[in-house]
Amino acid sequence: MRMINAYTNTIFNNYFRFDGRMARAEFWWFTLCNFLIIFAFVILAGIFGAFAAGEHSLFSSFVILIYALYMLAILLPSLGAQARRLHDVDLSAWLLLLNLIPYIGAIALTIIYIFPAKTGGAKYGPYHDSLAY
Repeated sequence: MRMINAYTNTIFNNYFRFDGRMARAEFWWFTLCNFLIIFAFVILAGIFGAFAAGEHSLFSSFVILIYALYMLAILLPSLGAQARRLHDVDLSAWLLLLNLIPYIGAIALTIIYIFPAKTGGAKYGPYHDSLAY
């Protein structure tokens, strides 16, 4: 699966979806694409002085506004992708609450996201191989 396909599939087809599974490759392609978009916003904001003390340009304020709207729009698909990835490892989505523990929670979840999918058990849906993408 290509990065753009994983991103558009997660955003447009699975926006409110928290059930089922998400393959490891699809999850990491979506995460990489999301990171690159956020990185582009930060670079644009830095170029136009959005983070500098003093006066801000109108364009830098516009970039910050678009960035904030993007972060709000991507919140549910990101949580859904994380929940489906946890289901693919045969864990409950309640583990997303680990994100509330500063640093340690995010590190623990990142390690869990690296685990391969559990082939047995259809508790969260049928198994599909990441290599098929």
